[in-house]
Amino acid sequence: MALLALWFVAPKLHRFAYWAKRTDRVAIAATAPPAFRLDVLAVEPGVELVGLVRAPARADVPWLLLLPGNATAVAAGFAPVLDAVATARGCGAAFWPWRGFDASTGTPSPSGLLADARAAWRRTTQDLAVAPARIELWGYSLGSGIAVQLAAELCRAGTPPARVVLLSAFDRIGVMRAGAFGRLLPDDVYDACAAAAAVTCPVVLVHGSADDALPVAGARALQRAIGAHATFVELPGRGHVDYLAELAELPALRW
Repeated sequence: MALLALWFVAPKLHRFAYWAKRTDRVAIAATAPPAFRLDVLAVEPGVELVGLVRAPARADVPWLLLLPGNATAVAAGFAPVLDAVATARGCGAAFWPWRGFDASTGTPSPSGLLADARAAWRRTTQDLAVAPARIELWGYSLGSGIAVQLAAELCRAGTPPARVVLLSAFDRIGVMRAGAFGRLLPDDVYDACAAAAAVTCPVVLVHGSADDALPVAGARALQRAIGAHATFVELPGRGHVDYLAELAELPALRW
């Protein structure tokens, strides 16, 4: 009885879980903005990411590569946001929902999501032939921690993105593991600060002062860990999500 009670109570003891909800490629393509096309990215055996790519009007303009957040409808939620920014700025844009989310196969984990991010970067730089210096790496919520890790690797390799934009970021969080027994296992830990000092390219953090999902204090701690080349933009009265529709208008995010 005690184990049964723990089974039902455990999810409520976790602040975060993977809020993945399955859909299919047809539904993603049907709801995507007209400028986006479906793109399937093979990461490893058993893992394919089904994402969306929007080509720019010209070959010499920047691209936004988004590492999305933890959401039940990743493509449907983030495509309109990226579409508005890309339309306003004439840039390219791409993102692939994480493994286990939407129509992407596999099971999410910290190492798995980092592998997904590396694959998205390779797709953008190699298959889409976009130079690293023309890519802005954006990370939202859970994706912000992965963006820091990827940017650190790229900076160490001498191929940094033009800029890193961290939206609703955090310093360190635990996420309940995926799977039927995840509630009984130790959390997956995402530590953005661990790699922050290796990020040497420009960084902009955007955070709502009223964010009750990832409080602003965690983003401030991440800013300090990154250093003087990180700029912080705090949006008064904004929460975790409600400012995303205004990203195209934020002066700090203009080229």
